[in-house]
Amino acid sequence: MSIIRNKDTIIRYHNCKSLSDSLTALDYAFKYSDPERLVGESINIASNLQLSGINNRIHQFDLPDRASTLVVSVGKASEKMLVGFINKMKDRIKKSILIIPIGYSIEKINFELLDNTIVIQSSHPIPNVQSTLAARKVVKELQNSKSIQLIVFLISGGSSSLMVSPIEGINLTNKKIINKMLITSGANIEEINIVRKHLSQIKGGKILRRIPPSTPVIALILSDVVGDHLDTIGSGLTSSDRSTFKDALSILNNYITLNSKSESIRKAKVVLESGVRSQIPETMKPKEFSSRQVTNIIIGNNSNFCRLIQECFKKWGYFTNYMGSNYGISMNDFIKVASGIINTKHEPKTCIILGGEVTNTLSGRKMGIGGRNQEAICQLLQIIRNNDLHDFSVICIGTDGIDGNSPSAGGFIAPRTIELLKSKKLDVNYFIKSNNSNVLLTKLRSRIDTGYTGANFNDVYLFVKNK
Repeated sequence: MSIIRNKDTIIRYHNCKSLSDSLTALDYAFKYSDPERLVGESINIASNLQLSGINNRIHQFDLPDRASTLVVSVGKASEKMLVGFINKMKDRIKKSILIIPIGYSIEKINFELLDNTIVIQSSHPIPNVQSTLAARKVVKELQNSKSIQLIVFLISGGSSSLMVSPIEGINLTNKKIINKMLITSGANIEEINIVRKHLSQIKGGKILRRIPPSTPVIALILSDVVGDHLDTIGSGLTSSDRSTFKDALSILNNYITLNSKSESIRKAKVVLESGVRSQIPETMKPKEFSSRQVTNIIIGNNSNFCRLIQECFKKWGYFTNYMGSNYGISMNDFIKVASGIINTKHEPKTCIILGGEVTNTLSGRKMGIGGRNQEAICQLLQIIRNNDLHDFSVICIGTDGIDGNSPSAGGFIAPRTIELLKSKKLDVNYFIKSNNSNVLLTKLRSRIDTGYTGANFNDVYLFVKNK
């Protein structure tokens, strides 16, 4: 069964081999990078507990006794990660806390598992009151963990807004406003999370201060950020932090110039300025971190997801070029890269794969329905609408299944996309200006719908020529 809900409809209508192969390769990558599977494969129980990640290094720990492990699973992949962990360590878990976005299915957490699992449905990408309740519950359990032999965090993308504990001087409403302004400002995720960490009581490793230093802490992590930086994933919940209050203040000053009169921004700057003057404790730095028994292990990332796609196309005889997962660039820069790929003459059966997270600025524009992946497709359409694509297709997709505020994961361009655009005489620029990329791609039958995938490995960009 395909994770792409409208796959059959897409294939039937567009009748394009490069497109159908791309969708099948995506299915393959989703199957073999399923978070439940990745967690299960990372755990080996012998005479001790052995854990491994994407670098294949084996970490060894004392095997905890029955009912002596506390598990905190937070993020867009939290349900599947927790199920994978329970399947391997069920009898050794005393309590687990599952923090999941509102609207995500919790069908795999059955009634038997609910006996010792607390489920909190929180909010993403803008936090809500449930986000603060989730943080308070986790902190309470950590502070009462003296009888616990092992604490395990299962962390995936989305954690930053799902678990929120505002620093003294700002409140939840302030954080919501600041988050929304940063998300629409063009700031990248690393910059956004630097601000989040310094306006939080738990991010940037601060949550570790709530745990007895002698208690072993393990974090199994799915990376959704360019570069796989531990201090950026989930705002560095269990990591030491490179950034400073000065960095956070600089980011606010760089991106929030037009909204500088906002009361929330004013309060944030007061807090950050206090931090710069060392009146507020910094995030956890490497020296303090090294005094604790914390092990962070990345078990999945965008690179591995892209290589699964590459593996699939190689089996089918395609020439493949995986260009890396470091495309954390602006929309304008991405369009230049993508246009260059499309306008290059390629041999038949060629597949080019990129990964990353393109940043887009929405300031001053009407908020419609869409997301960065669908907007990228629309901007490319504007450029190549007169190209003769033959059997060539382009896909931009978010692996979490939700692109922006739309119901779609992303979109694509295939020959019939351009045919429809011309026959319907649609003005692409109108939809871009109104931020309605999803509306345009719906009219062009060129959107990809998966619903929530229960995974999150950032975005993937495919350029495939069959003939």
